[in-house]
Amino acid sequence: MNDDKLRSLFASLATLTQQGPIPGEQSREHEHLENNKRIRFQFKPTVCWRDNIRQRCWQRHMRLRWLSDGRFAPLAANILMHIHKADTKDISLSSNVLALLLNDYRNRLSVRNDSRLMFRNSVKTLFAMYPVYVKMDECVSKCFIKPMFSSLDALIDDSPDTDDLETAGILLSENGKILHDLNSYLVERIIVKLRHKLISEDPVVTKHVRQIFIHVYDLWAFGWSELNIPECLLTLSAEGKLSIIDQTPLRKNDISRQEFGSKESII
Repeated sequence: MNDDKLRSLFASLATLTQQGPIPGEQSREHEHLENNKRIRFQFKPTVCWRDNIRQRCWQRHMRLRWLSDGRFAPLAANILMHIHKADTKDISLSSNVLALLLNDYRNRLSVRNDSRLMFRNSVKTLFAMYPVYVKMDECVSKCFIKPMFSSLDALIDDSPDTDDLETAGILLSENGKILHDLNSYLVERIIVKLRHKLISEDPVVTKHVRQIFIHVYDLWAFGWSELNIPECLLTLSAEGKLSIIDQTPLRKNDISRQEFGSKESII
């Protein structure tokens, strides 16, 4: 790990430790308060109060986890969907998670100044949560649209580093069809920005980032479906050269999804 990544790691850890006690300790504090309250008001039920406290602690812990580990975003989305299916009338968890996501978006400049890694992970969580909220409430899910596009613009335009550009490219390759259906004009603007990055001599635009951007451009040009991309483009190897291995080309229905980038985590 180089010096820049070490500094980013320590900055992220420092920011997370400023959020207060860890969820386990906070839960014990609430349990102590609950016991005192039960003694004073024995005639009042405390089950709902206890459940609400535990839920808030759990939500806070989940937020800290998705900010610190980009791999947790899909898992958090699956957890939310599972709980919603268990009780579709209970919207407290989904409402609170939505509030946390939008609050991180409103404070995105502060989050990014504290840690670029945490900002990238918050953007990944936005994209992971959007399909879940579409299934739960399509009207509520519309509040994700502006944050998703604005966050992508920030990753590409606001003094990006290599990891920012890589994250933007991966998110576009995975969610391009969804974004295109939401607003094709904004997607085309992003594609133009990627083309400018491809022809630039900016050192943060590495060979690996260029490969990701070219893949995104191919997806956009062929309707966001790898099945529509000609095989001569899909046979590009990791070195950026055409593969000339003497073998039968893969058929379109056998093409496996290529995963770009590394799994980021500060844990």
